[in-house]
Amino acid sequence: MIDYIEIADVFDGAACSALCAEIRAALGRPAGLLGRADQKMAWPEIRKTVRADVSQATEERVSALLAQQKAALERHFGLLLGQVEKPQFLHYRQGDFFVPHQDGNTPLIHDESRFRKISVVIFLNRQSDNPSPKSYAGGSLVLHGPYSGPGLRVAMPALPGSLVAFRSETTHEVTPVTRNERFTIVSWYRGT
Repeated sequence: MIDYIEIADVFDGAACSALCAEIRAALGRPAGLLGRADQKMAWPEIRKTVRADVSQATEERVSALLAQQKAALERHFGLLLGQVEKPQFLHYRQGDFFVPHQDGNTPLIHDESRFRKISVVIFLNRQSDNPSPKSYAGGSLVLHGPYSGPGLRVAMPALPGSLVAFRSETTHEVTPVTRNERFTIVSWYRGT
C-alpha cells in the first residue's frame, strides 16, 4: 500500500493557465537535488528540470494555499505538521525527468530534508497520450511501494489544479517528458 491523498481543484483552470504562463516566462535555473537557492551544483543525470523564479505575489498565494491544506493533510496522514517549505515552480521540457528518490523522513538522509514529513505536488497542466499545445506526454509522477517488491508502482493522474500529497519517505520519480512541457509546483511540510 502507498499512502497518498489527491485533492482536486485547488486551482481552477484560469489560475492553472496563468501559472503555466508565468513559469514559462520566468527566469529559471537547473533545479538541484534539494532545491536550495544557494545550491551551486546540479546533477543532470539525476534530475533535469528548471526551477522558475516567479513573482513574490505568486509565491505568497501558493504558500497561503498550502497552509490552507495543512489540516486536511494532518487528518489524512495522522500527523501534526509544522511549517511548509517555500514552494518550487518547476518547468519540465521534453527529455526532462527526476530519477527514483525520496524527499526526506528517512535515516538515509542526513541533511535538512530529513525533517520533511509530507511531499506535495500540484499539477498545472494535463498529461495525455495525445498531447495538445497545453498538455504533455510522458512525465508521470510515479509512486513506488515501500515493501511490496519492485512491481508496485502507482502513476498519479495529472489533472490540472489537483494536489497530490504523500509521505516524504515514499520513493517516487518523474518519468521523462516525451512531448511538450510539464508544469508543477512542489513543496514539503516539515514535522512539528
